[in-house]
Amino acid sequence: MNKFIINTVTKRYPMLPHEVVAEVFPTMGGITAPTETYMPEGYAWVTPTDAPSYNRHTQRVVELPPQQVDNSWVQSFMVEDLSAEEILTNLQNAKATKIQEINAARLAANSSTFTHAGKVIACDELSRSDIDGTNGYVSLFGAMPENWPGGWKAVDNSYVQIANVAAWKAFYMSLFNAGNSNFGRSQKLKALVNNATTIEQVLAITWTTEIP
Repeated sequence: MNKFIINTVTKRYPMLPHEVVAEVFPTMGGITAPTETYMPEGYAWVTPTDAPSYNRHTQRVVELPPQQVDNSWVQSFMVEDLSAEEILTNLQNAKATKIQEINAARLAANSSTFTHAGKVIACDELSRSDIDGTNGYVSLFGAMPENWPGGWKAVDNSYVQIANVAAWKAFYMSLFNAGNSNFGRSQKLKALVNNATTIEQVLAITWTTEIP
């Protein structure tokens, strides 16, 4: 914690040692800068204290003038409530941030894996490029690509058998369904965010939140 000085006559606060020198010099001349063991008359060190706990969403901490306790000066604080307008602004900002988090979580989910025929299939950027490239070929020619290996490698290094166009369409539909499910979850989560009335409710919403 920084330690400041108070002018005990004028109550100017906070002051730093060089400010005390500048203030006193015109009248006293050539003074020594304040130290832990020396302080010019009319000035005192203010003992720092911890600010009180508070709800940062609905309150703020305000520093008050130092209070004299016995022969010492002590830092003083108070907690005050935010205005209704400030609380509403904080809530709106929290909602906007949470919507961005949900969008990022949906992107991450779409870019991770999906399940087909009991197998977990990678769907990172490179894998998705290969899947979409294959699907483009099937869509153009109505057939599997030449030298097709007959399946797709799963995350566990085993293979899902995809022998023909119908099997490929089922495989690609699993990818689509996973993305569609992620989209549906994101929309429902956003609805929860929009309906939240407190910042605590907003912060409690995550990608894995159970949806009614």
